Amino acid sequence: MSRKNPWWSICVVLLMVMFIAGCSSQSAPAPKPQQPAAQKNEGQPQQPKFVAKLGHVGAPDHVFEIGAKKFSELVLQKTNGQIRIDTYPGGQLGGDRDMFEGLQMGTIEFAIEGPIDSFLPITSVVNLAYLFNGPEHVYKFLDGPLGEQVFGGLEKMGIHHLAEMENGWRLVTSNKPINSIADLKGMKIRVPESPVFRDAFTALGASPVPVAFTELYSALQQGVVDGQENPIFHIMTQRFYEVQKYVALTRHIYMNAPLLVSLKFWQQLTPEQQKAIEEAAMEATQYQRQVCQQKEKELLKELETKGVTITKPDLAPFREAVKPVHEAWAKQFGQDLYQQIVALGQ
Repeated sequence: MSRKNPWWSICVVLLMVMFIAGCSSQSAPAPKPQQPAAQKNEGQPQQPKFVAKLGHVGAPDHVFEIGAKKFSELVLQKTNGQIRIDTYPGGQLGGDRDMFEGLQMGTIEFAIEGPIDSFLPITSVVNLAYLFNGPEHVYKFLDGPLGEQVFGGLEKMGIHHLAEMENGWRLVTSNKPINSIADLKGMKIRVPESPVFRDAFTALGASPVPVAFTELYSALQQGVVDGQENPIFHIMTQRFYEVQKYVALTRHIYMNAPLLVSLKFWQQLTPEQQKAIEEAAMEATQYQRQVCQQKEKELLKELETKGVTITKPDLAPFREAVKPVHEAWAKQFGQDLYQQIVALGQ
């Protein structure tokens, strides 16, 4: 047997080493160049630092929710996404009293409320019949220093007052036309359980009857009362037009809707965040008021298509009739405050 050539063996080994090295270089990818760190864009919205709740008793299509959504949108925008507000319509967070107490405890951050005179009696001055001669008069009061004076007492209760949205002017529905103040004489008119409302309709010649709002439709249907008074939005959503075929544009009482924030939440915010929320509150309020006025016109037209007769009585005798009520209540509110509010409309 011949001896093998040693050079041949060496060549074979070298070829195998080169082959293995080539495979290794293919399986290990070349290092990629380092990517520059992503730069933070300070103009982009941030993740919310606060997620807050805003409750109200209005239906999802009510003007309260329109105002709440606008407010939420503006707060998110003005705080650069730091504060998100989720809205809870339809009493999901409870009734007005429940939400007011929730604001005090800090379990609810924001609320749009109905009348709060049961908590802060001086605020019932807003609901004094025919105190205001129109929207501009109301807004001068609510948005100015006098409004701040009246609602400022909430601070001691653990609540900060932001703005006054609205629920419109109260109108009278009835089972007969009301063309003048004389037509109200002796009529049984359902009113809320509030002395301000009771005194007003007594002065107008009617017989005020307190009926729970939840029982009002059946009370009208069964003739327990001859009529009732509420803003147009309630007349429509509660379908009172089905059992009352007359609506008188009495516009006797303006319904404000306080936009409130829990002081416990408010004090967690920076001055910049507080300023942003206050700006958003006023802008949303202006928007919501305009929507209310437009919707009232639209809904009155809709009522006529449902067979409802709209009457426009002369309001001068109505205003004259409630003057003694003003004098009596001015003693409780304070003559000075009353006179200053009246002067704003002159």
